[in-house]
Amino acid sequence: MKVLLLNPPGRKVYIRDYFCSKVSQAHYVSHPIDLVMMSALLKSADHKVVLVDAIVERLLPDKAEQRIADEQPDVIISLAGAVSWEEDRVFLRRVKQSVGTRLVVCGDLFVEDPARYLAEEDFIDAIVLDFTSRDILKYLEGIPGPLPAVAARGRDREEPDDSRTFDLPVPPLHRLFLKLHYRYPFTLSPAYCSVLTEYGCPFDCSFCIMGKLRYKTRSVENVIEELRHIASLGVREVFFVDQTFGAKGDKTRRMLEEMVRLKLGLSWFCFSRVDVLRGDLLSLMKEAGCHTVILGIESGSEELLARYRKGYDKAQIRQTVAMCRDLGINTMGTFIIGLPDETEETAAETLAFLKELPLDYASFNVAVPRAGTDLKRDAVELGLIVGDGVVMDQSGSRIAMPTKHLSQEHVKELRRRAVRTFYLRPRYLVTRLLKLRTWYELVQNTRNAVSLLRNTWGRG
Repeated sequence: MKVLLLNPPGRKVYIRDYFCSKVSQAHYVSHPIDLVMMSALLKSADHKVVLVDAIVERLLPDKAEQRIADEQPDVIISLAGAVSWEEDRVFLRRVKQSVGTRLVVCGDLFVEDPARYLAEEDFIDAIVLDFTSRDILKYLEGIPGPLPAVAARGRDREEPDDSRTFDLPVPPLHRLFLKLHYRYPFTLSPAYCSVLTEYGCPFDCSFCIMGKLRYKTRSVENVIEELRHIASLGVREVFFVDQTFGAKGDKTRRMLEEMVRLKLGLSWFCFSRVDVLRGDLLSLMKEAGCHTVILGIESGSEELLARYRKGYDKAQIRQTVAMCRDLGINTMGTFIIGLPDETEETAAETLAFLKELPLDYASFNVAVPRAGTDLKRDAVELGLIVGDGVVMDQSGSRIAMPTKHLSQEHVKELRRRAVRTFYLRPRYLVTRLLKLRTWYELVQNTRNAVSLLRNTWGRG
């Protein structure tokens, strides 16, 4: 059958990806790894796969609807997000009415209570709850029986099996995504591919949904097969979108050693944690082509790091950032402003920590009580949010909730202060310029800087 993978249109540049959604903070739109992974599953079953990404292609709703109708798909698998749900539901209902085919959705707002959305939204036929599972194929083919990874109208569900591994039957359809202009701040060339070697996360930070997913890993051989395929396409840049690259240390080392042995010539970047990246692993990552790591630092307050179960302290953060700098690996630190216990004092600790750390980049997010997280439970119990009508955008275009001590407007101002403190230091600006190696990097950094400043101070 013909399956259309869809990223719906939006009034803003929405990132709907991996059970998270937000507004793009700067000049980037990343590959939706949900759709990338499902393209491999669909390809393995000989389904014809087409892609309409209305965000990247800048399609208005009418044009996007026409594109979908012209493709005449048998099934649509669409992303949706808590950040954009009011727009998504209107557009997807229109598409369902005009095209009349089965509509499957995947996104962050469905993970906590998929049965509710199936009951409330008659245009949804099924909900994908694990995009690495082959249950989507069983659903499409009408194979009877319960589907742990798909909630479908008229079908029973059961608890997921105990499998802790997943392999892709064939590499994803990267060519399909390479045709569009996806972009990320750290890429060294315009063309790049996103790769997932682990699903979920073995850690349990209280504000994150990833620790609630069933943690699974791919075999080294299966990942290497995909990397060789990417290299054969002439692509030399990879984004490992694992939530914690290197969490399975021995397996990661074997993969990196194989990348070095095969001389794939790939440069790459990844997410990880400061307590995972020990010196020997970092050195091997550098040898295998790593140029940037994104680290969840979150706060400069030891109290908040402990309260929200980060599992490491400021000394470990300092040590890992320093090791990266010594090896010539760029670092980006991610921070969260506005957790329930945030105060003016803890925010001041974070700002001081920002000035101390030799980070190359920083991303400042506001706390959002995502469905299925302990943070949402706590926010409801504290009365910080009421019901499920909260627009959750971690980029700060909307502030989802106050803290126990600070108003929503104060949280917004703290985020702006953090951006100003980090990025507008003369010393930082000079250092950043001196580290740029190509015109492409200069252009990308400039575009992202302009977009970040405009979005930070231009939003209501």
